[in-house]
Amino acid sequence: MSSDYPFTFDGYRNLIEKLLAKGYAFSAFPDAIELDLAKSQRPLCLMRHDIDFDLGMARDMALVEAEFQIQSTYFFMVRTEHYNLFSEQGTKLVREILDLGHHLGLHFDCASYEAETTVAGFAKYATAEAQMLETWFDRPVEIVSYHRPAPLVLEGSRDLSFPRPHTYMGAFTDSIHYVSDSRGEWKHGHPLESHAYQNGDSIHILIHPVWWGNTAVRPNTKLHALLDKKMELLRYSVAENCTIFKPNER
Repeated sequence: MSSDYPFTFDGYRNLIEKLLAKGYAFSAFPDAIELDLAKSQRPLCLMRHDIDFDLGMARDMALVEAEFQIQSTYFFMVRTEHYNLFSEQGTKLVREILDLGHHLGLHFDCASYEAETTVAGFAKYATAEAQMLETWFDRPVEIVSYHRPAPLVLEGSRDLSFPRPHTYMGAFTDSIHYVSDSRGEWKHGHPLESHAYQNGDSIHILIHPVWWGNTAVRPNTKLHALLDKKMELLRYSVAENCTIFKPNER
């Protein structure tokens, strides 16, 4: 982790402040498709959050963005072992995020389906998952992102998520500079050091809220702390639902 760009909320605030000072407009993904990015009066920032592990961390990131009155797109998984969108607490957290004005996206896990799934098959499954989100949260799912993308996804076919766009389309990877904090590091360089930022060109930034917090912590340490928190919540839930369970007894 670079001390110049810590994975902290203050570090994230600094990133947002620098982007705003440079004149960036925070845009929804479908809006960017409609624009000629090269001729846009203001450079666009497509701020994207793939929620892999924890809804509470996503809500915390959304609150930081609310300080600046900017909107991002939050991508949630329907098929995951790590959180439940449809639980009482899960639904509450997602609605808090959406009520701050953020956009709803589907984070589609390709590994949840057969390895031989075709383009048409992925589109069918993505449509089914997106409709579940739309029905439950009464918001449109504007776009799809992929978790653990299959080789077929990396080809970028528009039909993969038809009728919705997806984040691997050329409009979001070839026509615009892309950076990501995957695995808790900036593998494509920090956004503020990119040629796109220096030149005032549009930029697509993928942020995973799980890596961010009040203090800078190594990614592996962060994951262990997350697991400890989830185990404590699970113990509490079991105790609430089964009176014979004694958390401190074996």
